[in-house]
Amino acid sequence: MVTLNDYKVLRDEIDAAADRLWKEHSANMSCKKGCDKCCLNFDVFPIEFDAIKEEVAAKYPNVLQQAKPDELGEKCFFLKDHQCALYEARPIICRTHGYPLLYMNEGGDQWELSHCELNFTSVDEDYFHEENCYPQDTYNSRLFMMNKEYVKTAHPDKGEFDLVPLVELLR
Repeated sequence: MVTLNDYKVLRDEIDAAADRLWKEHSANMSCKKGCDKCCLNFDVFPIEFDAIKEEVAAKYPNVLQQAKPDELGEKCFFLKDHQCALYEARPIICRTHGYPLLYMNEGGDQWELSHCELNFTSVDEDYFHEENCYPQDTYNSRLFMMNKEYVKTAHPDKGEFDLVPLVELLR
């Protein structure tokens, strides 16, 4: 049976990978406080939503007291004065933005590279290789499989592809 702790172990592994990438690429990265171009309203898998909700309740209880907005803009609701109001509990997607990401193209026959256009402006694509990029599909597949098992018991009303808007923390 998959638990929220299993998610947290995966998240810690992803954080370690991000730390390693930061150490390798920080000279070429512009990410810093106030850089929030990638802070959008995301939907997450139920396992991630439940883990975030648990952590937000423990670390940021005032966040949960906010009124749910009638309409959402493109920017993340939890972005306040260019800072994440639930930073330590943020989703995996938010933990990996800005880093060079490797993912399989739609045809499934070639790796593609993605990175924030604000970062890596002084290097060419030959600079990147498998060892200095974030293996997005590998971690996303693990998260998907973990969620698939989790919803069977924790959310039998949800399917394996169902996502939950992060703003639902405010219900």
